[in-house]
Amino acid sequence: MVMSMTGYGRGENTDLISFTVELRSVNHRFLEIRVRLPKPWLLLEEKIKNYIKKRISRGRIDVFVNFEAESLPIDVKIDKNVVKNYYKMLVELKSEIGFEGPIDLSLLSMLTEAFYVQEQVPEQQELWVLLQPALQEALDNLVNMKLKEGETLWHDTLMRLNIIEDNVAKIQNRADIVPGEYRQRLLQDVKSLSEGIQLDNDRLEIEVALFAEKSNITEEIVRLKSHISQMRETGYGKGSIGKKMDFIVQEMIRETNTIGSKSSDNDITRNVIEIKSELEKIREQIQNIE
Repeated sequence: MVMSMTGYGRGENTDLISFTVELRSVNHRFLEIRVRLPKPWLLLEEKIKNYIKKRISRGRIDVFVNFEAESLPIDVKIDKNVVKNYYKMLVELKSEIGFEGPIDLSLLSMLTEAFYVQEQVPEQQELWVLLQPALQEALDNLVNMKLKEGETLWHDTLMRLNIIEDNVAKIQNRADIVPGEYRQRLLQDVKSLSEGIQLDNDRLEIEVALFAEKSNITEEIVRLKSHISQMRETGYGKGSIGKKMDFIVQEMIRETNTIGSKSSDNDITRNVIEIKSELEKIREQIQNIE
């Protein structure tokens, strides 16, 4: 099954902590996963990468986990040492200036340095339990988008393979006719130059046979047709197929170039140009296939 390397997926969690998981995938020769996590979650990076590797085999994946800080439970803490030191200094100051008023809690509660808020971040295992469903949702959405785009790419590739196959058939038909045409053309040229001299038919047939052997493209046509079949089979296969398809296209280009270099027939040359044009378009498309 053809899957694109480009896609986007999003998942979210609203239990206990509100956060979102976003996955963005682009082309890459291998699998590269880059994870951006809030500081308390950094220990989950490897878990996230291993989870994604089970379903994605190629491409560069950017993972973004964003949570709302206000959704975290908080504790209000008191720095008792700060309070004690303030109280001690206030008692000394009261004695020095002869202040008679009380030093009560209402006064001490105004000391902002003595109070601080601490977020209650869940433990790693609890974080993973919260993160996994959102990651799964984002991954499902990413894979669905990659499959839809992959289907579009494959339909386009199939259309171009059909065009290539049609041109290969035309080349094969011309390849069977060209030696006979060459024989007739050679015979006419020799007659026009010989001015009634007796022709050596054996020599003429040898020349035709040498031309036919030199321009024989049967082997290249057979391999090219085989590569077309392999490309179709690969497209309906499983796993990572992009690299294999790229290799097959390179082989098809090589065979097509050989056909073009062996043949001097104008019709075959036109067919070769058409095939090469379609192969370049296919190669561009499969650069985005996982």
